[in-house]
Amino acid sequence: MSMTLYHALQLNARRHPQRTAIRFREDALSYAELLARAERAMCALAALGLAPGEKVPMLSHNHADMLVAYFALTGIGAVPAPLNYRLADEDLHHGIGAAHARFVLLGSGFAERARALADPAWRWIWFADAERKAPADALRWRTLLAGATGAVPQGRDANTVMLHTSGTTGRPKGALRSRFGFEERAIEQGFGTDDRTLCVLPICLGAGCVYTLLPLYLGASIRLHEHFDAGAVIEAIESERIESTMLLPVMLQAMVEHPRFAGADLSSLRVIQSGAGALSGALKRTLLARFGDGVLNIYAASSEVGPYANLKGAEVRRHLDGNCVGRPFFGVELKLLGDDGAEVAPGEVGEICCRSESQYDEYFEDPELTASTRRGDFLTVGDLGRLDADGLLHFVGRKRDIIKSGGINIHASEIEEALQQHPDVAEAHCVGLPDERWTELLCAVIVPRAGRQPGADDIAAFAAARLASYKKPRRVVFMAEVPRNLTGRVLKTRLVEQVLGLAATGPEATS
Repeated sequence: MSMTLYHALQLNARRHPQRTAIRFREDALSYAELLARAERAMCALAALGLAPGEKVPMLSHNHADMLVAYFALTGIGAVPAPLNYRLADEDLHHGIGAAHARFVLLGSGFAERARALADPAWRWIWFADAERKAPADALRWRTLLAGATGAVPQGRDANTVMLHTSGTTGRPKGALRSRFGFEERAIEQGFGTDDRTLCVLPICLGAGCVYTLLPLYLGASIRLHEHFDAGAVIEAIESERIESTMLLPVMLQAMVEHPRFAGADLSSLRVIQSGAGALSGALKRTLLARFGDGVLNIYAASSEVGPYANLKGAEVRRHLDGNCVGRPFFGVELKLLGDDGAEVAPGEVGEICCRSESQYDEYFEDPELTASTRRGDFLTVGDLGRLDADGLLHFVGRKRDIIKSGGINIHASEIEEALQQHPDVAEAHCVGLPDERWTELLCAVIVPRAGRQPGADDIAAFAAARLASYKKPRRVVFMAEVPRNLTGRVLKTRLVEQVLGLAATGPEATS
């Protein structure tokens, strides 16, 4: 019974008009107030001449106004196109231009960048905290809403959002999505209509957008944080009796390392959903010891394919090591294909291909790239996995994350999982370096645990005892931290550049 966001908001405002929809900072919006504000915004945006299908980039940190804009834009059939605020000005300018934007919502934290990004082809709509710094002749969000008149536009609502991919390789791509599988996520992952849900992921990105809109679609109440802060998350869970949340692995790690984690009352949590990266065995053990079975879910997804597997319940405890991502997601048909296009046998590695009601529509104005993700009516983004005898999917890596050394394909994730077991290793990341003899030389990048400093020979010996000889790293590099994108995923292209820079200078590189 998939509904548009606007229709869901209408129904929730009728069912629970006084229920709090959004808490942000010290303010709260009930569902009745959220609907009224969204409808005023619909009138204001329609008066500006925004047309159905028109893309409207949004540049802001998390803010309640940003969610009002999501409902209002989709309510008039326009397309929110949130931008990753960590991108460089050049990439932001490219993203706005590629959307053929006439209007851009400029919000919390970005007033100072308006001049650098300005372009005569579009106009800023200043909203959230940016309004206070807007020039005198600017379009201001609250002024537009206060002056909105006329009937609320009807019959134009749609559900399309343009989500930009994470950009681990090259510039982010605009993925148009009109289906999000909200009902399927609620069934599979345990989010409820009466939940108090904590939302701290950046809502300019796919996971943050979906897992912030999901509870509002269901009629639940959300506590929205502008940024992730481990202490603030622990405080909110304890003081507001939070029942569900979506947290990335890097966020969960920061939480368990926080001094307040052990003593805080976090007993209200029913659902911790995680994904967008692997959780270490040590982190899983810590979370299970704190929350028991049934709270932690670990899922796999992409902006294009949507969610395709979920590990939950007691199966999390049975798969502490490695990167098991669970059974195929509710409503998802999944198969693994080899390079010849045929399904691989159980236990063999293949390309993860899915068919569901939550996959993307297309890459905006890029039919060739869109076609590259299609396998008939199945979709893939190049993720690799294998199915075990119990039907659980194990994430192996990505096609672009295969290191071709000496004519043999090596999955980086397998080496990383082995090295992660070393007691002195906090993180292990494997990359291929250009090499005349091997084509790519297998290099392990190690982030040591605090106060520890393993040696390169020790790491190599640890790997040799657990892996085939051809999988032993031929170079070991130690770094204090590795480059990541906004969701915490490692940017391996930049990591290779940094390693090559170290190889040229030598101080931290060890063979």
